[in-house]
Amino acid sequence: MPKAIAFSMPRAGDINAGLLVALVGIPQCLAYAMLSGLPPMYGLVTAALPGMVAALFGRSAHVTVGPTNTTGLIILASLTPWADQPELLLTAMATLTVLAGLSRLLIVALRAERVFDFVPEAVMVGFATGAAVIIALMQLDEFIGTPFSDVRNVVDELVRLSGLRLPDIEWAAVGLSVFALASVVLGRRYLPRWPIPLMTLVISTALVVWAPWSFIERWITLEQTTVIADGWPQLATHWPSWSMVQALIIPGFAVSFIGSLELIVTLRNRAEQRWLRRELGSQGIANLVGSVTGAFPSSTSLTRSVLLDIGGAVTRWAPFIAALIILPIILFGADLIRAIPQAVIAGLLVATALSMLKPNQIRTILKANSQTRTLFLVTLISTLVLNFHEAILLGAALGLGIFLFQASVPLLRRYAVDEEGWLRDTIELDSPHTLIQISGSLYFAAARQLPERLTAMLAPKTTLLTIDLTHTHHIRVAALQALQQFVAHAQTQGIELQICGHTPALVQLSNTLGIRLPWCDRVMAQRIREPEPDND
Repeated sequence: MPKAIAFSMPRAGDINAGLLVALVGIPQCLAYAMLSGLPPMYGLVTAALPGMVAALFGRSAHVTVGPTNTTGLIILASLTPWADQPELLLTAMATLTVLAGLSRLLIVALRAERVFDFVPEAVMVGFATGAAVIIALMQLDEFIGTPFSDVRNVVDELVRLSGLRLPDIEWAAVGLSVFALASVVLGRRYLPRWPIPLMTLVISTALVVWAPWSFIERWITLEQTTVIADGWPQLATHWPSWSMVQALIIPGFAVSFIGSLELIVTLRNRAEQRWLRRELGSQGIANLVGSVTGAFPSSTSLTRSVLLDIGGAVTRWAPFIAALIILPIILFGADLIRAIPQAVIAGLLVATALSMLKPNQIRTILKANSQTRTLFLVTLISTLVLNFHEAILLGAALGLGIFLFQASVPLLRRYAVDEEGWLRDTIELDSPHTLIQISGSLYFAAARQLPERLTAMLAPKTTLLTIDLTHTHHIRVAALQALQQFVAHAQTQGIELQICGHTPALVQLSNTLGIRLPWCDRVMAQRIREPEPDND
């Protein structure tokens, strides 16, 4: 279990970085909450208390926790069945947050962090690309000033958009959306240290409150489209049913899975992979705390974590301060949040979607081998047509399947052995002595194919066959049984067989199982030689 930090005073860089992250994070938190299908204030709660708890129990000064764009779509799809039942929606949100936290703690308890190493880069890029497309498409109605109700997916969005006519578009909203989008895109390029999203949000809100121009009245604000309560948002008041828990187990794991991958990327960028278990544990605790305080699942934010580095963060005070600054906004800032134009949020989310697209990575993947392209395209298409947790888990499972398939085909190399024991190229097959070297894993899936593959490699004139196990590993019961089967077949062909390069533990296992194999003690090198005599 992670331990809380020892007390120390914050440095100047911590205060600067915390303030920068909070200012940039406020519009992101509001936008990502709405992306998740929840009122915007819950995004601030998710950044505040879970962010503080993760900073207390974590280790890295450059990891900040809160709502993210990649997990937002999974949360949206997971909570959709309860979208029309506000009280049950909050219960489902809390349940999902608990499950996301428990999933992380389970990974830590089982020391199973290496599972994330089996997710190929092509899967992550495919998911991010599909998510970017969906985020952008789902914001089009707000972008053009005609927000739809009861839109649950991209298909609904496109169907409703197809029914619009040109006069239905609110051009004042389009102008504001384009302004927000252009400000973020250009600001990211030319003023990366400036909180451009927050400045855009403040300017547009100030115009709503004080500007006298009539066209501003046509901007739809958050007050008109969602419930924003004064003070702390409403908490869940019902216990979840077992059917609700069952429905949210896999999405909870998927949220944890995606969030953990974002954490790994952040730690790799800082060469802090050694703190992965500690950070996973701290985020597990943060989500458990968040589940009873009104937060939805929180994860590592890649963009805000980078800002900690830019701001000069030194200790974990930096992410703690970033989360702490948001508390008074939750308690006293509801009136200002209500005045935010929805078109600004739409512009910010479209900018987020564009930032998720990685053209260079996509081009590299498409130029790679067929397996990498397949992983990318399958994950991309799955993200567009399936539930998001199903898409990422399908991509990860496919990547793992390809790895296991490749690992199930160990390398077999055939040599002819001359009279002096030298290994010759396999073209020279006149020698009656053949050596087959097995390299790779011989776990059960690989072992099942071994007899057939060895038989196919026998030279026509072979009377003596040596099998070299020096470069094999994971030899268990299935591999011993496969070797026994092949030995029996070779003996029916009049071939004498010897198995070298084994370990004492393997011989002991064979004897325990009652499997008798023709072991030999010869040493495999560029030639076969007898073992050195024992001088003792």
